[in-house]
Amino acid sequence: MLEYIFNKYNPNKEAIPIIQFTLSDISEGYARCGIPEPASISNTILDLTRKQAPVSYRLPESIYSLGYDLQKKTGKNKEGLGLAGEFVYVGVGNELSSWFKFPEEHDEIMAISTIPLPKCILPFLRNDESAMFSVMDYLDVFSKIMHGNPGQVTRIQNPLKWQPNEIDGFYIGDWEDGPTLYPVETKALSTKDDINLVQMLGAIRMLHTKFGHLNKKSKKLYIQPIAARMLQNEIHFAFFEKLEAGSEVDNLNCVKTIRISLTPILPNWIL
Repeated sequence: MLEYIFNKYNPNKEAIPIIQFTLSDISEGYARCGIPEPASISNTILDLTRKQAPVSYRLPESIYSLGYDLQKKTGKNKEGLGLAGEFVYVGVGNELSSWFKFPEEHDEIMAISTIPLPKCILPFLRNDESAMFSVMDYLDVFSKIMHGNPGQVTRIQNPLKWQPNEIDGFYIGDWEDGPTLYPVETKALSTKDDINLVQMLGAIRMLHTKFGHLNKKSKKLYIQPIAARMLQNEIHFAFFEKLEAGSEVDNLNCVKTIRISLTPILPNWIL
């Protein structure tokens, strides 16, 4: 299917910097190749780019041997069609680096007690993203790691979906300089996926487009992306640059990482 799309836009196998394709191209490719179309074609490229892996995991040899890699792309093209992904020319033997790597040493380290968790939920608490948010909300983790007052950072909703973008967690902090929206991208023990910065950037741009009109001169509204990953009885957070809502966002710049340890340990958060 990917070969069909690639050949459609680059039949002469030239070194074109970026070749974008749409959701309708994916649907067409499935049909032309006689492959049953999945329930959600928007997940086709997302599923190929969830993990940091060799380019051979994302593309057939016929494409990556020409020096191309693959990344997810959202938004609309000039014709108003929904984008799905893009082939990026990186040179033969090279690969994209589209994933966030947490550092070995964090800017802050904090211990948070799990004692406030309701005892009745512990046997049933899993190690997926939903459980991760449940723990963070019960323990008011965001207010604590942002050094705010109890309950100063609160959940708006989890998840937030504006197809083809999805934000795992959506929070707001009530601060003196203006409220801040916190879109949170999470990765859990159950999936062992990596933080894809291209995917994350598409969702953040969507938020700036949707909420930019709420940024008033008299009262500023900010957006600060967060990435969080679950480890064995730990959660690591990466905070990215905080910008006024409606800003143009070309990349995500990490400004701080925090590692929290959970004690006592959670029975199901052990590898």
